Amino acid sequence: MALRQRFDRRDALRTGCNKIGFCQRNTCLLFSHHRILFGLALMQGGLSLLAWGLVALPADGGALWHAHEMIFGHALAVIGGFLLTRLSGRALAAVVLVWCAARLTYAVPAVPDLLRAVLSVTATAAIVQPAASVFLRTAKRLGSLLFPVLLLGFLVADVAFQCGELGLLLRGAEMGRWLGLGLVILLIAAMGGRLIGAAASGAAQRAGGPRIAPSPVLDRALLICLGGGFVAEAAAVRPAGPVLLAAGAVLIGARLVLWTPGLRRSGGDVRALAAGQVWLGIGLLAWAVAAGGLLPVPETAALHLATIGGIGGTTLVMILRASAQREARPMPARRAATIAGLMGAAALLRAFGPAGPGWVAATLLWALATILAATAAFARR
Repeated sequence: MALRQRFDRRDALRTGCNKIGFCQRNTCLLFSHHRILFGLALMQGGLSLLAWGLVALPADGGALWHAHEMIFGHALAVIGGFLLTRLSGRALAAVVLVWCAARLTYAVPAVPDLLRAVLSVTATAAIVQPAASVFLRTAKRLGSLLFPVLLLGFLVADVAFQCGELGLLLRGAEMGRWLGLGLVILLIAAMGGRLIGAAASGAAQRAGGPRIAPSPVLDRALLICLGGGFVAEAAAVRPAGPVLLAAGAVLIGARLVLWTPGLRRSGGDVRALAAGQVWLGIGLLAWAVAAGGLLPVPETAALHLATIGGIGGTTLVMILRASAQREARPMPARRAATIAGLMGAAALLRAFGPAGPGWVAATLLWALATILAATAAFARR
């Protein structure tokens, strides 16, 4: 009993709880790892989106800046919020400091390009290295190495991007953009195979239906097609890139069909995540068709179906789910469904709407979805 009391006192001091075990919730939550990193991701994503979508800032190299910041700024901060839960306070402060410094360099044109590149790569490494180490320490099977390899791939992609910006690598910025985008989509696709599939199977069984068995062969084929397609596109190998990504999109659709019996009985948050997978498949297929000249829209417009509806919708919903789970709050299923709907509408407007008003409307819908995610993720219990 004395030993148990000693451990209880130690845990109370570590977590900021008082002697009767009641946590000082405001203090604990305010400085929790996921709240800090998710908050930075939402703030940076919303502000950079408004800057680029409404006033086209920065004017010089804005499209590449937008892509870089949404991948290596916003998406990596979300990934950090999920995975960097065991960092010390000083390590977390260092991550936040270098991440913020890297983002601010793009807002200050006078910053030397070399300093901007060094800070960006350092910020990327500060997130992916400890995150990958968590998986490497616990890896027991060869398949478990997928996530650390994907995470460390962000560092390779950012180095390539920055070398291109510095004129050290031909097409380096384009290569880094495609590789980074591919890594985000691969993580979402891999996560979908585990999280959504398990949730859909559980919902089907609770309703009295059969278990939805995992489909490892389909999952592997999907990831191979997506990975190969993005590598081919980064290397400017046509038509291999569009063909492989179109095949990956079809396999995403096939996997969703397998999950359908369980998704019908799942909560709004799981359906919202599944909607992100739908948009990934539609967007990649539309991009491949546009790349072949069979869809009368620009390739980048078609790709936004995947980046806004798929990546944007999934990251916002996952922030909601993770925050609710870690803070023992009810799952905001309706809010998740609303956010998924807004992001889907934003994706359609960006892809097929008129160049001026359509893009502004898409930006505002995305900003509204970000606000709804933030207010739900940081709500008091």
